[in-house]
Amino acid sequence: MATILTFLGWTLVVILGLAGLFVLACIPHNLRIRRVRRAYRAVPKEITDRALRLIEEAARDGPSVTFLRLDEELQCDPRDALLESHVGGVPYAEAGDTWPASTPEGEPPKFLLQVHLDEPSLGAVWQGRLLTFFLIFDYEQIVRSYATPSLDRYVPLGPPEPPEPAIPCVRLTHVRMPVESTGDRVPPSPLRLCQTIPAIPPLLSRYSSDHGGLLTQILRPNVYSYNLEHWQVAYLGGDPTLIQNPHDPKCDECGKPMRFLFVFGDVIPGLQLADAGVCCVYGCDEHPHCCKGFIDSH
Repeated sequence: MATILTFLGWTLVVILGLAGLFVLACIPHNLRIRRVRRAYRAVPKEITDRALRLIEEAARDGPSVTFLRLDEELQCDPRDALLESHVGGVPYAEAGDTWPASTPEGEPPKFLLQVHLDEPSLGAVWQGRLLTFFLIFDYEQIVRSYATPSLDRYVPLGPPEPPEPAIPCVRLTHVRMPVESTGDRVPPSPLRLCQTIPAIPPLLSRYSSDHGGLLTQILRPNVYSYNLEHWQVAYLGGDPTLIQNPHDPKCDECGKPMRFLFVFGDVIPGLQLADAGVCCVYGCDEHPHCCKGFIDSH
C-alpha cells in the first residue's frame, strides 16, 4: 500500500511540475499578445490605413492574393452590406432562391458569409461575382454564385428558424497582398511583410518595437495572437490551405476540375469551424454558377 501511495505521490509531483513549466512557458507568449493588443489601441486610424496602403502598393506589380480583413468593431447594417463582402447578417438572394434544406438531423443550414470576387488572378469570368456560403453538418458545404448582383434583383431570404445566437454583420475589407513568386501563393506572415516592405517598420515604431505583432493586430484587429496562423485568415486567389488531402473537386455539370477561389478560417464571430479549421471554396470556370466548399481541420 505504501508503495502505491509513494508512486501516486511522485506521479502527482511530476504532473504538477509539468503543469508549472507549461504555465511559465505561456507567460511570455501571453504578455507579448497583451502588449501588441494594447499598442494597437493607441494606433490612429490614419496609421492603420497607411500600413494597409503600403501593403497594397507592394502588391501592385507582382503576384498577389486578396486578404479579407475582419474588424469586429465595425459592425454594419445588413442592408448596407447586401452587395459587399461580409460575415453574418443576411445573405444576398434573388427570385427563386430558398433557404437551403435542413440536414437529416433537422438543423437548418447557417449563413456564415458572402464574398465579392475582385481578385484579378481568378480570371475574367469570376470578376464581380458574389458568392454566399451556408454551413451544414457535412464535409461538402453549400455555396451559391451570382453573376451580376444588384439591389434591383435582391429578394429577402430568411432561415426557417433564426440562428441562436445571431451572427452580427461585419464587413470584410479587401486588401491586396503580395505573395512569393515561388512556392505556395498564400498571404505572407505579418513579420514577413515587415521584412519585405521597408516602410512599414518606421511607420509602426512609434507605437511598438514589435512590428510584426502590431501589424498582426492591424490585419486582424484584437485577435489573440502576435502572428496570423492559416486558420485565422481569409483570402481570395492564390493556393488553398490544405490541412488534409487535396479536395480535387469536379463540376457537377461538366465533370472538369474546379478552380480554387477563396479560403476562410475562424473569422466568424462566435463560431468555430472545427479544430483550427478552414474552408476552401472552388468553382467551375465554364459553369461559374457551380461552386463547392469543403471544411478541413486538424
